[in-house]
Amino acid sequence: MKSQRHICTCPTCGHKHNTSEREIALFSGLVKTLIRVYIWCKKNNRTVFQRKEIKHLIKSDNEIARFGDWEYFGSLVYKDGTKGRFGLNMESVREFIAGERKIPTKVWKDPVTQSLTESDLKYISEIPNLSSFLDENDMYIAKYRNAEQNKTMDKGSIQTDFTSNW
Repeated sequence: MKSQRHICTCPTCGHKHNTSEREIALFSGLVKTLIRVYIWCKKNNRTVFQRKEIKHLIKSDNEIARFGDWEYFGSLVYKDGTKGRFGLNMESVREFIAGERKIPTKVWKDPVTQSLTESDLKYISEIPNLSSFLDENDMYIAKYRNAEQNKTMDKGSIQTDFTSNW
């Protein structure tokens, strides 16, 4: 039996809101993108860039959309002020790529406080591929957990458009 997300009604606006923490997971496609961006930065003697400058290095729409999630994983990538502007901590990225640094591969984000809880520290060679997050119908399995109970809840499969490339 699947657990339900924890939903509450806002006393101010009257809308229903999910108050369960959402899992944000790192997968190998994002790691490959980070490596390409790191090489591009070294070649161009840059550490800060606009996402549109590196878009040609990113292989799928999902990786383009998820590139900003890198800020949650080990301080390798940071947002630099304006929307779509990022920077790399070049030494930390080099250590990660070389297998010398572990980073969290799962982050739980609280929708109310925006706080993050990191988990599953891994080296680059241990990062799972995207298919490990999909069900038998190539649909992403979103995971939520109730912050108070700190338990994982499987929401079930939701349709995505990025699985068509697999």
